[in-house]
Amino acid sequence: MDPEISGEVEKDIDSDLKPYQPKEIKIKPKRKLTWRKAGLAFLFVLVSAAVFASGYLAVILWQRYFPDSFLTGPNPYENWLVYRSEAYELGLRYPDNWEVEEVNSDFAVFRQKAQTEGEVLPKDYVSLTMAANALRGKTACENDQSACSFHANGIFGDRITTPESETIFFSKGENDFTLAWAKYGEASYAAIFEEMGKSLRFITPEESDVQNP
Repeated sequence: MDPEISGEVEKDIDSDLKPYQPKEIKIKPKRKLTWRKAGLAFLFVLVSAAVFASGYLAVILWQRYFPDSFLTGPNPYENWLVYRSEAYELGLRYPDNWEVEEVNSDFAVFRQKAQTEGEVLPKDYVSLTMAANALRGKTACENDQSACSFHANGIFGDRITTPESETIFFSKGENDFTLAWAKYGEASYAAIFEEMGKSLRFITPEESDVQNP
């Protein structure tokens, strides 16, 4: 083989080969969390919490002082009737489809009234009993109002719940008063009894609004 030809071939091959140069990979530096950004994030969370809390408080206050605006329909208690014990100057309200039987001046019974002839009514009823208390000792509630479990219209007393009855007991002067729901399991008067208890009020001669005993 002609050495000149061989040398030219080697020269051409060497000229085509280039040294390998790796490409540089640029790594972007991580962004550092600055105190300013952290402060702005904390401020945003704080403002959001304050706005939520103020809105919630506004709803609670509105519901407390303007409860009628939250009623979705007519007030089911606005047409209730009024019972008054003239002897004890005590009044309360009861459903307009109920009737009251005043057995004597110390005992009254409230029960559902038949709407149709032959209607079978539940045995459950509510009673109001009044009696002298001169022979008994003071209750914990009478000695300390913080121990009372019932309060309505200036009346403090005890509320007792058993499977057989729901009772509100309170006193004034030398007299005891007991509002009780006798449970026979034939009707649920929980809401009615609750409202009757809330309406309990001692009547003074100056009060003339018979719809608010």
